[in-house]
Amino acid sequence: MITTPPSHAAAELEVGDTVRLLEYHDRVPAGTEGRVVGFYRMDPPQTLVQFEHGSCPILDSVLQRIA
Repeated sequence: MITTPPSHAAAELEVGDTVRLLEYHDRVPAGTEGRVVGFYRMDPPQTLVQFEHGSCPILDSVLQRIA
């Protein structure tokens, strides 16, 4: 795991941002909010999000940054 986002995601998400999951993912229902804690340089890139039950790597395409 790395703590800096890949270049394409740098303008979109940062560590500490609050995000909402747009689709169901691995026992986490759509609409669940969490906090970005890191990034994975994978293909495709994934964002590590801390939810109430624990952290999960999530595709950027199913995350929405919220204020």
